Amino acid sequence: MSLALTSALWLAASAAPITIGLAAGLGRRKTRLALETGRGQAEVERFRKAAYHDSLTGVRNRHALIEDLDEIVARTQGQPAAMTLLLFDLDRFKFINDTMGHSAGDAVLKTLAERLQGHGCAGRGVYRLGGDEFVILWEGSHSEGEISRFCEEFASSVFRPVIHGDAPIDIFGSIGIALACDEPVLSDLLRRADMALYCAKSKPGTSYCFFTEDMDSDCRRRRRLETAMRAAVASGAFELEYLPVLKAVTLSPSGFKARLRWTHPDLGDVSHTAFLQMAEDNGLIVLIGKWMLRQALSDAGRWDDRAEITLPVSALQLQDPGFATLVLMALEDARVVPERLVIDIRSNASIGRCPIALTNLEQLRGGGVQIAVSEFAASVAGLSMGRPYPVDRVRLSLASIKAIAGETRMPQVLDLFLQLAAAVDTAVTLTGVDSEDDLQRACAAGAEQLQGGFAGAPLSAERALHYFASMGRLAPIDAYPINLLKAG
Repeated sequence: MSLALTSALWLAASAAPITIGLAAGLGRRKTRLALETGRGQAEVERFRKAAYHDSLTGVRNRHALIEDLDEIVARTQGQPAAMTLLLFDLDRFKFINDTMGHSAGDAVLKTLAERLQGHGCAGRGVYRLGGDEFVILWEGSHSEGEISRFCEEFASSVFRPVIHGDAPIDIFGSIGIALACDEPVLSDLLRRADMALYCAKSKPGTSYCFFTEDMDSDCRRRRRLETAMRAAVASGAFELEYLPVLKAVTLSPSGFKARLRWTHPDLGDVSHTAFLQMAEDNGLIVLIGKWMLRQALSDAGRWDDRAEITLPVSALQLQDPGFATLVLMALEDARVVPERLVIDIRSNASIGRCPIALTNLEQLRGGGVQIAVSEFAASVAGLSMGRPYPVDRVRLSLASIKAIAGETRMPQVLDLFLQLAAAVDTAVTLTGVDSEDDLQRACAAGAEQLQGGFAGAPLSAERALHYFASMGRLAPIDAYPINLLKAG
């Protein structure tokens, strides 16, 4: 064997392990690279899911909604994109969070999302915008009848009680519907759906509403009014007026019902029913209510010591853990005895399920403050033996009884309510007593107090002071027995 051949064989033998090692190293590097690539892709997918899905409920979020809407528009290739956007939220989600805790609120949202997923399908996506706001984006052209049937089925299956711990949480919701026209823009669709949602919330119970063009002007007017209301709160532009309340048997004054008044520099006198509901919706009622409390008690401190002051209070105010303390301190500051104050609860639909509200009512009654309920349904519930909290009186609206019973049967129905009140030992203030006929009916039925046009027009605090003094002199206790009124 030649020296050259021997050298070649030796070099080949020496290089073999190196070549094999290099090949093995390259294989391991390729495997490691593949693993790293796989991990990287998984990481990218994880980040993408986090970017396009809500962390609490797992449904798709606003970013996904924007992308999905753009894809629908792109598929139309310049043609009008037909779609329907349904925006909905819960009617009392803040109440659940404030009174039952955020864990209860999270449980409600998770259950709601699970139920919503059952209504999602190809061409109908479910999204959470944030808070308790959710959206369904429904691709394609659909009639109002088809959408209405979907909303009714949707509401009955989604807005059902949620079990948290050992107790059910009742949930109610409203739906605003916007139909896309031409090339849809998400912000426009959401704005229209939001206006429709506001309209739906003005209806009792779970409801839905389609956007109409006149809502746009209504919404702008409402927002202007809300802005003006906030400015009025800051500048102290609100006033109180006082509606006289009479004792039914003697027609002597019993006290006054406080009512908020707002005179806008451009709009004039704004209906208190309109702006109070708005204040309830946007939470301003809490600030307004504190001002009303202090002002009413300050005025009452100048009146006769026998004059009661009835002050309306919303359910939102009663959800403040410090509300009872605030009221009792205000009474002390104004030097008004607690027995003269009547807290008039405008609604008791949710108060009975709110431990904070019930504690406030218990503390107020323990301190000597009287509790009344208003609004017809709440007043009737206040006459029930199974009422959720004790009340000292109910305020029944004569107009509501007339609307239910009719003019002919009104006296019999009124008698029935007053008999029920006597059975549960609860005093009745009858409101809307505007004529002498109303007065005779109210007195004959056994109402303790009367309020309305017959009792007198709303008064300023100063005029209320003189009214009580003058009426007290003209109509002393037991001066006008009811049999004289009956005799005509």
